[in-house]
Parts: sequence; C-alpha cells; structure tokens
Amino acid sequence: MKAYARTDIGKTRALNQDAYYLPKPGERFAAVADGMGGHRAGEVASAIAVTEFSRWLRWAARPDEDALSHAVAEANHAIYTESRRDPLKAGMGTTLTAIWVDEKDVYLAHVGDSRAYLFRKNALIQLSRDHSLVGEMLEMGVITYKEALTHPQRNYITRALGTGKSVEPDILRIDYKSDDVWLLCTDGLSNNLSTYEMAGILARDASWPDKLEAMVSLALERGGRDNITALIVTGEEEA
Repeated sequence: MKAYARTDIGKTRALNQDAYYLPKPGERFAAVADGMGGHRAGEVASAIAVTEFSRWLRWAARPDEDALSHAVAEANHAIYTESRRDPLKAGMGTTLTAIWVDEKDVYLAHVGDSRAYLFRKNALIQLSRDHSLVGEMLEMGVITYKEALTHPQRNYITRALGTGKSVEPDILRIDYKSDDVWLLCTDGLSNNLSTYEMAGILARDASWPDKLEAMVSLALERGGRDNITALIVTGEEEA
C-alpha cells in the first residue's frame, strides 16, 4: 500500500493539534488523530495516540478486531495516565481513526469525529460514525444534515481517547479490493467540504498529493477555522 498526507494549521489556531501516521516499509496501517485540550495538551494527546497505536500494531501478526481493540486501549491508557500525571494536561483527549489493510480484509478502528471514507468506483462512502452530539442527533433524525453544519454544539465529542480509563472503539471489517482508495481526515476538512466535493476531487486526473492539496486548499478558502489533516491510502504497492 501507499499513503499520502497533508496537514495545515489553518487560519485561526495557534497550534496544529492534529497528528497522523503513515506506514513505514512493510507496514499496512495508517491513522489520523485530532487532539483537544489547552496548553498544548491536545497536541500531546494526538501524538501519543498515533505513536502508541502504531507501536502496538507492529506486534500483531495480522489485522483482526482483537489486535485493533488492544492497540486503541493501550493508546487510551497512555494518554489518560499522562493527563493524570501532569495537571496542565488534565482532561486532554483525542480522536483516532485508522485503517489496517491485508490481502483480503480492511479493518477500521475509530473513536471520535474524525472520519474514514471509502472511494470505490468513483463513489465516496463514509465508513466511520461520528461520535459527537450532532452525529447522534442526525442518526435519531432530530436535526437535518444542513442543520448539523451550523449547529452550535457541532464540535461536542461524545467519545474520545484519554478522557476516561477505558474507551470503546468502533471496529469495522470490509472486503479488500485492490482499486479501493481510503480517505482519513480530521473535521477541519469534513466540516468544510461535502462528500460530493471530496469525491469530485478524488476522481480528478491528478496525482494523489495534488488531490490532497486541492482539498486542503478549498477548506482554507472557506475559512480554515480549524486544523486540517487528510490522508489518502491506496492499494498501490511500493516499488
């Protein structure tokens, strides 16, 4: 697999609290995280999440639900322990959205409101479920998609790593297809671009880095009020 990433601090934030992980040679997993908390704490939480999550996956023989759940649990424990140790980091947390690919399966591990999309046959499908107040209200039909875009509590997260002793991730398995492309992103991207717009950019005749640049640039044009991070993962093999 090959993976590409683009991150930007945006136009209003003092720090980039997003973090991501791209696979090293021989690895087949990638992740994105969006930290929260003051005094650089969100930046610390997201960095711990991707570091600990990837470290534990390296010990696993192959993708499966138990391995992913364990890696998420260890990342959660590391963040929670650090937040208890340092009063300046109390209450820090982060989202985490990751995929792990092998010859037959793709596994998704997800906590928070960062997102994972599958781009298949020029259609973009959101695989992850937003663990947010607005996401839950959408699922229950209390508000519409249009109302969700401007809801005053749209940034309220209901599930995150590090905010408690334990966390329950969503784990999803899908069949692997060599032509599939996965998009992982923080809400700095998904809050500014519609699924239709992202699909249109992914379908362009351009390089994957250029497509990432186009998406991030559009999010910046629309205000860039948050950090913006996006990863594209393809089934291409390394030379």
